[in-house]
Amino acid sequence: MSTPPSDLLRTLLDDQHRLQTPAAEFSRLHAEGVEPLQARYYKSLLPLSKPGPGEQYSFEVNLDACTGCKACVVACHSLNGLDEDESWRDVGALAGPGYVQTVTTACHHCADPACANGCPTLAYEKDAVTGIVRHLDDQCMGCSYCILKCPYDVPKYNPKRGIVRKCDMCQGRLAEGEAPACVQACPNGAIAIRVVKTADLAAPAGALLPGVFPSNYTLPSTRYVSSRPVPAEARGVDDLREDHAHQPLVLMLVLTQMSAGAFLLAALGNDLRLGVVAAALLFAGLGAAVLHLGRPSKMWKAFLGWRKSWLSREIIAFNGMAGLATGVVAAAFVPVLTPFAPMLLWGAAAAGVVAVFASIMVYVDTRRPFWSMEMTGGKFAGTTLLLGAATAAVMWAWSGHPAASAAVLAAWALRLVLSGWEQWKLRAALSDSSSTWHRSALVMTRLQADWNRDRFLLLLLSGGALPVCALLLPAIAAPLLMLSLLATLASQLMERRQFFTAAAGPNMPGCRPAK
Repeated sequence: MSTPPSDLLRTLLDDQHRLQTPAAEFSRLHAEGVEPLQARYYKSLLPLSKPGPGEQYSFEVNLDACTGCKACVVACHSLNGLDEDESWRDVGALAGPGYVQTVTTACHHCADPACANGCPTLAYEKDAVTGIVRHLDDQCMGCSYCILKCPYDVPKYNPKRGIVRKCDMCQGRLAEGEAPACVQACPNGAIAIRVVKTADLAAPAGALLPGVFPSNYTLPSTRYVSSRPVPAEARGVDDLREDHAHQPLVLMLVLTQMSAGAFLLAALGNDLRLGVVAAALLFAGLGAAVLHLGRPSKMWKAFLGWRKSWLSREIIAFNGMAGLATGVVAAAFVPVLTPFAPMLLWGAAAAGVVAVFASIMVYVDTRRPFWSMEMTGGKFAGTTLLLGAATAAVMWAWSGHPAASAAVLAAWALRLVLSGWEQWKLRAALSDSSSTWHRSALVMTRLQADWNRDRFLLLLLSGGALPVCALLLPAIAAPLLMLSLLATLASQLMERRQFFTAAAGPNMPGCRPAK
């Protein structure tokens, strides 16, 4: 016998009232004091209270519990909606005598973050309450300097968006009392959030892990714990590889230093035409620098960080140099300004010296071993003087300037001295495994053997055959010196590419700079 329609409808409505939706079930459990199964993730792995004055959040990683499953990497990628090739958390391995351990790592939310200190547009902020170091996407111009400044390879450049992005400890989840994605996803509870006193980070001893950059640079807050001692000889398992070449910066640095050297020689020789050539080189170099930016429209903000960022200071110095270079060009074509040419040439030369010094400090301030003051200062100053003298030699040979021969000899001597010094430093680092840039020397000799060979051939051409022929054959000296200049320029561009690609240094296990 069939059920009447009215009774069937009443039965279905009664069943619906007895059903519990997931939201209703969750609400009922909380009302009855029964914790959901996932409660342990946002309670036992979170501090009982938020940071107070003088405190901040930090990651704590239990190495004994980390198996390298990368569940934390997947969860971070999924929850934060990262792009296909983007990752804010890395997993690597630490190996030593009788010791192998997987390690998970992300931003260490340092007490004195190098990324924020170096950013020219002030695109970083450290939350005063939580201590979380956040990246402000809208403020970023995509210069990637924070990547060079951070010794842990935390900020990652996103080519699709033209900016840098990084871990923010899932601050939105923390604000609601839930643990970050990586913490919740770890099946073994290897990652936890703790509250630490910032005073305890002020004078750390050693490093986060063996072989990692010393902690006294940025004062990282992450803590790695283990029941078994980590051997001091342990190092991150990683293959020998080249870093990013930063080709626009290669062009920018070489051309601007060539311009500074040419301005110096133009001022010494009171040569306005050489000054115009120097100005053209400067503008070409600055134009190449723009190609390095992911968001050139934001570059007007680059001066904001001048109080602590050497990149901001470099940009300001080059803008001042560009203004004086424009005056030099104007003096060459506007007769009423010609009497001011000597003053403008010396002003541009002085600004060039300041700008080159700022360029040196941009890289020295990263504290990478290969970019020490000795190496960076020697290379940048050598390029400035060498290419400046070589450019003056060509110009003065064409014009019959009395100082042409002196410029040729100066360029020849500088070329030999600079090349000899570079080879001496390379061989010394290669033979000494304890050298701070032994790894850089390995990259240069094992992975860049072709580059070294080509640079040697260019040295024979530009520092031997061509200058000698120019001195012996004055009738064709100018064309020969032009070929020598081009060979020297090519060699310096190759050297500057090695400057970036061989800048290997201590890093966290699993962290690999993007190519």
